[in-house]
Amino acid sequence: MAKEIKAKVFPRIWAKTTRGDKITRDYMYTLDGAFDEDRLFEYICDITRAMDIPTPIILSSHKYNFVHFNIARFLPREFVEEVDFDFFTIENSSGTIKPLPRYFNENG
Repeated sequence: MAKEIKAKVFPRIWAKTTRGDKITRDYMYTLDGAFDEDRLFEYICDITRAMDIPTPIILSSHKYNFVHFNIARFLPREFVEEVDFDFFTIENSSGTIKPLPRYFNENG
C-alpha cells in the first residue's frame, strides 16, 4: 500500500475593490499557516497596505460572514478616510477555512 503524500495548502484571501461592476484593484494574500480568526485584523492590515488603500473598521458581522460564508464586504462608510471605490471585498479563495467535523470521512 503506497503512502499518499498530500501537499500542505495554505489558505489564501482574495481582496478586491470594485466601482460599479468593475474590479479596480485586486490582491491575492497567502497566509503563513492555518487561518486564525483572531488575526483577521492583521491579515486585512497586510492586504490593505499592499493594495495602498486605507484600513476599514472591522465589525463582528464582517468576521462572522468571512468565517461562515467565506466572504466579507466593506462599504465606503466603514473607512475613516475617503475611498475611491464602492466596495472592498475579501474572499476565501481556497475552500473552507473551518476544520472538517470529526464525523466526516474523506474516503466515503
